[in-house]
Amino acid sequence: MIIIADSGATKTNWILADTQTQSILGEYETMGFSPLFCTEEQVLAALNANTAMQNYAAGIEKVYFFGAGCSSEERCSKMRNIFAKFFTRAQIVVDHDMLGAAIALCHNQAGIACILGTGSNSVYYDGKSLYEETPALDYILGDEGSGTHIGKMLVRFYLYKRLPPELHSDFSAGYEVTKEIVLAKVYKELNPKRYLASFAQFAGKHKEHLFIQQLVYNCFAEFLEYHVCIYPQSRQVPVHFAGSVAHFFSDVLTRAVTDKGLVMGRIIQKPIYELLNYYLKSSLVV
Repeated sequence: MIIIADSGATKTNWILADTQTQSILGEYETMGFSPLFCTEEQVLAALNANTAMQNYAAGIEKVYFFGAGCSSEERCSKMRNIFAKFFTRAQIVVDHDMLGAAIALCHNQAGIACILGTGSNSVYYDGKSLYEETPALDYILGDEGSGTHIGKMLVRFYLYKRLPPELHSDFSAGYEVTKEIVLAKVYKELNPKRYLASFAQFAGKHKEHLFIQQLVYNCFAEFLEYHVCIYPQSRQVPVHFAGSVAHFFSDVLTRAVTDKGLVMGRIIQKPIYELLNYYLKSSLVV
């Protein structure tokens, strides 16, 4: 048995499969496991809380975990050591979520792979290796085009009283937002990224409103400018996207990509199914 995980800042999607029958045994969801924010106790508590995963854990032979923040050997080692205490008999592979996205989106072809979810990132993938031109600077300095970015802009416009009246009214009814609450959530409490990204649901609810479409378009245009157009190959290969934000705002994203003179590639909400196919096929190769 193998288990594959695609982990973002908000949640982790897991899929368990039998390599002999090439069949799915289960699909699970846990909190996002970032080496930057999660402790060993939090990770193990979340895994042990999932009874189905716990029942299978001892029989799993390989774990493939692709996670946000797993961008250095130190961070990957931290997560491997934690998972080894739960998947006690497994060979554990931990790597960056961008590698998982690149495999899922590009297969073995050259392309630019992007993630637009709670956070954002991009790489150029030549079919074998990743190349990064600009760093991902996380939610304070970066994360352009992400749910966090969209949510941050919505909160700013709301507090600055720049939302159209009908949106301002609906935002007020749906959220308790004041300057004091926002500053406390962002600067004093755990996981401000997840808090800010939660407001992107409001944008999804009003995705047909012209103000929201322009706001989201501007966020995507900023992402493309800093994280896609910077690649020398950006106009020679397709630009692919993974993540919930890319999926739910696919029409706006396609327009932004086309307006930049780029070639629109694939959009997939969850890379995990493509990753499963990839590793199941790999398991058949002797």
